[in-house]
Amino acid sequence: MKDLRALSEKEVPNATAAALNRLAKGASLQVRDRMEEVFDRPTPFTLKGFYAKPARANDLEAWVATRDYAPKGSPAIRYLGPQIRGGRRDMKGIERALSPLSGGQFILPGKDAPLDQYGNISRGVLVQIMSRLSVMRDSTANISSKTAARLAKAGKNVKGQKSEYFIGRERGNGRPTGVYKLVGPGKVAQILKFVAKPPTYKAVLPVEQIVQDTIARRAGRIAQEEIIKAFQKRGLR
Repeated sequence: MKDLRALSEKEVPNATAAALNRLAKGASLQVRDRMEEVFDRPTPFTLKGFYAKPARANDLEAWVATRDYAPKGSPAIRYLGPQIRGGRRDMKGIERALSPLSGGQFILPGKDAPLDQYGNISRGVLVQIMSRLSVMRDSTANISSKTAARLAKAGKNVKGQKSEYFIGRERGNGRPTGVYKLVGPGKVAQILKFVAKPPTYKAVLPVEQIVQDTIARRAGRIAQEEIIKAFQKRGLR
């Protein structure tokens, strides 16, 4: 009776918490594995976008949750949301910052953008662009790509131009097309491309379904293993 009381009061709750934690941890790892399958070179920050909240003997609840806080920048859930639910994504910080120059458009890497090992424009380049464009206040800072190409070919810069970066514009309506860079005589590089329509994504990371499937597949076995451990600890069979 003493052993049975101990099992019900201590070992069983501990075993339950251990089983829940194994299930939640395993489910979070399954989500991470799926991200590595469906995303092209996801960053370590993105792969750490989910975590397992642990259960305790006096709090028999565990779950897979998103990290909703990031000390620098936006938490991964801000840009993973459309990948989970599908649909359009919200504007990124750099897009909001460049909104006065882009006309409120979204941003994609330009065809000449320098990309890091994960296929993204490096933060250093974005900071440099923001720093350079922040001093552009006169009308000569925003020129058409055709004009920029002609000036670059001639080895010249725009009078009053304070940066090698500039905003390219469409002929006729003057709509901003992207951020370009004068990289040398006769050469202009497209670093950022402006698009009016928000990028739309298919749901390729169904987190809830991944977690449910993982638990359904493993729950019985893991619960049994933890209860057996609890019995063995008491010398019972």
